[in-house]
Amino acid sequence: MQNSFNKYRELIEKRLGEFLSGETERSRYSKCGAKYPYSLYDPLNYIMSGGGKRVRPILVLLSCEAFGGDVNNAADAAIAVEILHNFTLVHDDIMDNANTRRGKETIHKKWDTNAAILVGDELIGLSYRSLLRSKTGNVAGIVRAFTDGVIEVCEGQALDKEFETSTDVTLDDYITMIRKKTAELLKTSAVMGAIIGNADEAGIASISKYSENIGLAFQIQDDLLDVIADEGEFGKKIGGDILERKKTFLYLKSLELLSGSERDDFMYLYNSEVYDLKKINDVISVYSSICVIDSARKEIERYTEIANSSLNCLKTTNAKMKLEKFSAMLLNRNY
Repeated sequence: MQNSFNKYRELIEKRLGEFLSGETERSRYSKCGAKYPYSLYDPLNYIMSGGGKRVRPILVLLSCEAFGGDVNNAADAAIAVEILHNFTLVHDDIMDNANTRRGKETIHKKWDTNAAILVGDELIGLSYRSLLRSKTGNVAGIVRAFTDGVIEVCEGQALDKEFETSTDVTLDDYITMIRKKTAELLKTSAVMGAIIGNADEAGIASISKYSENIGLAFQIQDDLLDVIADEGEFGKKIGGDILERKKTFLYLKSLELLSGSERDDFMYLYNSEVYDLKKINDVISVYSSICVIDSARKEIERYTEIANSSLNCLKTTNAKMKLEKFSAMLLNRNY
């Protein structure tokens, strides 16, 4: 995180730590304040202590502040969306059979699948418990936005898994999928922050457009990092999307640019049930030869520009500048 966002991150870490300590280091029927049941709370605390970029909760706070709200009033909603995000990671890792997350063993590998499923379920419950503590006169509004986000994220993940075994996915299909799976949770974060900050309808519409387009840029950047990032910083193996046959921006753009036997050979390579480093390198070699890596960078910049242009209605220059810095941070990240 850039230094300019440290104060937001510090607030999030403090409130998240306090919340989890109160909720998972004791339970209603535990004796002497002990963890109970440890088979749930040990892996839950393990995943939640793994750090992360805290992108979504920071956006909640920035959006609240942009409309003149007090970030402390939005802290519980910010914590809620971070907990929900971790739910999606736990269950995604099970479905993707991922071995590592943020440089650590995934829950279903360190414990087992049953433990990971229960942790994910518990995280949803905890996210709502935190959300309902938000200091706002419009609790129904933030709960509605949050619930819509949960539903859209699940639909997006379903599409992502469907696409793995499909051979006729288009770039438009892909944008629909990432709009649900990734952009929606950023949009949820921004809208909740704006509601708590007492934004009017025009303000909520503006911040919605901003966050949705930032979300699209964010996911394409994630697709790109899967083939160009440093594994130590990225926290997981490079080429995971390739081995899982994910229909990423890079893959689908390649299909648009290739033709004839080259296109057929690339589709066969990518969709083959081969799981080795050679396949990863061969696919990346194709990406480099037809410049789809550059195409991805241009698309990230395009969505970021659309997002930033949506901020013109903000009344204070400082608020606009902070959100533009937030966009730049996402655009220039390397993990």
